[in-house]
Amino acid sequence: MTKRKDRSTAIRKVKRRVPSGESREYFIRRKKKPSASCALCGSALRGIGTGAKSSRTPNRRYGGNLCHSCGAKVLVEAQRVREKGKSIDDVEIVLRKYVQGMLG
Repeated sequence: MTKRKDRSTAIRKVKRRVPSGESREYFIRRKKKPSASCALCGSALRGIGTGAKSSRTPNRRYGGNLCHSCGAKVLVEAQRVREKGKSIDDVEIVLRKYVQGMLG
């Protein structure tokens, strides 16, 4: 019988063939899923739960991809481009994809 520490759903059994030719079972601890992070700055996204996808993400533009501060930057840049105060070429390259998405 397996040891008590190995009888958990957090540990999985892996079969490996060793150099001697026989096959052995190893117990490997499963890795935790990474938490959702912002596509631009990499900070952790807040307000994302574990339920269905539609109920997990905030109801705003790029809610599951960008944090609130990066979303605000994109919104400001899109408004500047929309009002012809700035051209799309003057927007930072990392923000350009999201600004173009907001412009339509």
